[in-house]
Amino acid sequence: MDLSQEKRAARRRLEHEGAVPSRTGLVPVLIVVVLAAGPGLAQPAGNPPTPAQPTQTKSGAPSAAPTASGPAPSAPQASDVPRVLHLEEAVQIGLRQQPLLLEAQANAGAAEGRVTQARSPLLPQITGIASYQRIHNSSGTFGGTTGGTGSGTARPGTFNSFQFGVTGNQLLWDFGQTWKAWKAAEKTLASFRETTQATILSVTLSVRTFFFQARATRDLVRVGQETLDNQIKHLAQVEGFVRVGTQPEIALAQARTNVANARVQLITAQNADRIAKAQLNQAMGVPEGTDYEIGDDELPEIPGETGPIAPLFDIALGSRPELASLEYARQSREELLAGARGGWGPTLSFSGGFSKTGTDISALGDTWNFGFLLSWPLFQGGLTVGRVYEAEQNLKSAAAALTVEQLQVRFDVDQAQATIIGTRESVVAAQDALINAREQLRLAEGRYQAGIGNIIELSDAQVAATSAAAQLVLAQFNLSTARARLLAALGRQQ
Repeated sequence: MDLSQEKRAARRRLEHEGAVPSRTGLVPVLIVVVLAAGPGLAQPAGNPPTPAQPTQTKSGAPSAAPTASGPAPSAPQASDVPRVLHLEEAVQIGLRQQPLLLEAQANAGAAEGRVTQARSPLLPQITGIASYQRIHNSSGTFGGTTGGTGSGTARPGTFNSFQFGVTGNQLLWDFGQTWKAWKAAEKTLASFRETTQATILSVTLSVRTFFFQARATRDLVRVGQETLDNQIKHLAQVEGFVRVGTQPEIALAQARTNVANARVQLITAQNADRIAKAQLNQAMGVPEGTDYEIGDDELPEIPGETGPIAPLFDIALGSRPELASLEYARQSREELLAGARGGWGPTLSFSGGFSKTGTDISALGDTWNFGFLLSWPLFQGGLTVGRVYEAEQNLKSAAAALTVEQLQVRFDVDQAQATIIGTRESVVAAQDALINAREQLRLAEGRYQAGIGNIIELSDAQVAATSAAAQLVLAQFNLSTARARLLAALGRQQ
């Protein structure tokens, strides 16, 4: 696989094999919770409902997640307070412990080792020699030992042969084959380093997305708990009405069904919350449990997130490490093509050596040699032709991969900005819908208590309020993840 293919494969794995979840991954969970909710989110009798007020988060951004009404619970003991995990802390844990990032860093380290390997033929190659042989000569002649004492005559017999020396050679010129291979390895190293930066952005996006998903499931647990609490209160009211005969028995059966449905909703939301935290742990690369609470952190508004798209394109095209990685890969292919074309020319090298040889270790003679070697492959069965053609096609592939990535970057930016613009309006609309649904629920409760309403009207109002609360959670999740994706699309962490 050529380098550009490696980069594309690595990016596909990071983006489509679980590291970065789809923005729509939470939608089925929310739909299940909303459908399972049944009637819910009623306010206690006699208390007019109030819309959820935005709370100031660590980053200063408002959060409009619905909060439970009613008396404030007693303060828990210090030992009972769970640890709160904030967004920036989660990102830093992921950047320290996510195996995908460790793998990318190791790949860059391996590429650095290959640079040293590719450079080594350009430097002198020196080898030390030490040998001993026991030779039996029955013909009276010998051809000399390694290091060259020449051929001659010797009396038949068995004798020792010793040699101690050093040999060396230096490549002088090979029409750029080795030099270009070294430069190509350096470009490949730069490409892997940019891939590491791309992995940092990918891990950051993954952690942020799962963090916001866990925050959304936490809010749905709160909605489910509110629903159950209010349904239990309504059940007590209906039981009283049925006892005095102002409501039929079917109202009591409906209220009991509503309580059971609310319990199912809460269990579903709690299970989804545990799964979301487990996914967040996986994104951070930690094996610890999920005994922590998710903070209310938000990403601040990104400058230009709703402005003209062209400046955002320019930022992304100049900052995305994936583009830099593929550009270095293309340059590496250019160097390899130039090196392959050097195979048409000769290779010139220098070699020499010095050794002490003889049959008696106490009386060794000096031997030395030096010379130049010019080799020129005249015919290799089309080997160089094939190498040049392969390098040309690899260069075209790398250039095409760069163009594909540029188009992908533009799409990433366009998609993220469009999602932000749409979800900003959705959050406002969802907040209005929740206010109106709670007002509708308040009026339905009043009518029911006054005896002019019925359990079906009250149940419908509760379903509308629960759906509006879940819809607001989904809109907030979409806005948060869209901002995280826009930052990643721009090649930025902040």
